[in-house]
Amino acid sequence: MNSRPAAGPESRRRIVLDCDPGVDDTLAILTAARYADLIGITTVNGNVTVDHTTRNALVVTQIAQLDVPVHRGADRPLVAPVHGATRVHGVTGFGTVTQPELRRGETSDDAVGYLLDMSRTYDDLDVVAVGPLTNIALALRRDPGFLARLRSLTIMGGAASGLGNVTATAEFNIWTDPEAAAIVFDSGITPALIPLNLTHQVMATTATIDRLRAFATPTALLAADLLGHTTAIAVDGNSALHDPCAVLAVTHYELFGLRPRHVEIELTGTHTRGMTVIDERRNSPSSPNALVGYDVDDATALELIVDACRDPFRSGTDATKNVP
Repeated sequence: MNSRPAAGPESRRRIVLDCDPGVDDTLAILTAARYADLIGITTVNGNVTVDHTTRNALVVTQIAQLDVPVHRGADRPLVAPVHGATRVHGVTGFGTVTQPELRRGETSDDAVGYLLDMSRTYDDLDVVAVGPLTNIALALRRDPGFLARLRSLTIMGGAASGLGNVTATAEFNIWTDPEAAAIVFDSGITPALIPLNLTHQVMATTATIDRLRAFATPTALLAADLLGHTTAIAVDGNSALHDPCAVLAVTHYELFGLRPRHVEIELTGTHTRGMTVIDERRNSPSSPNALVGYDVDDATALELIVDACRDPFRSGTDATKNVP
């Protein structure tokens, strides 16, 4: 598997988005639809229960009029108890936004089987995982060759700075199912990791929300309403756009600074369980097993996300640009 794409003709990347919508997951769906060939969505327990994450994914595809299948995934972590991020995302995962009547149904309740089928069908598949890594680990358990068949695996999770958002040291996605994360990072492939220290550089502000409302499209208004919830509860009034950054790290690689690092997942520490331990030593005896994100062209990334929320169907040079 090549996490860093090779040079080649410009084309839309073929993506399956594994997610737990969630406010920023919603923006990730719209971003993937705009700049990639989004062939499927798999859902997982995370920000809220898998019942809610699956329904929310279906709602987003319905509002955006996306013809994309949604496959329900794992309803709990491999080992850890079920937690959630309802304080941030609300009980349903959509903050205080009233959802429309759902007119769509999930395609299957076997996200793992779908991931495996797609990895066998396409030799250029990019999987972007922006929730806990339970589905990815289960797919690897069912078929040890799964990850090796992918063109890339990109993960939103962890923190290169060691500063977490759910504990002092752990980021939510990894902390929610650290055993699954450990399986993925110990698998011998080289995923791209888009951590908090990078995503906190791409922030939605009240001005961002005002711009989205002014567009007045259904998807822009949905994004504005969701971000209105998260900015209202944020200490500084801003909302980090974590998950769409992971999508852009595939479709607009040139915006990101990734560095090879060795990553371990802490499983037993009393105060550090779920921490991504990133070896920054220049003379580290451990070989890199991930490409970790440190830098991003934040202004360009924000514009791309806002434009995707305005209209997830528009095409153009930005939509197909892939730079190795």
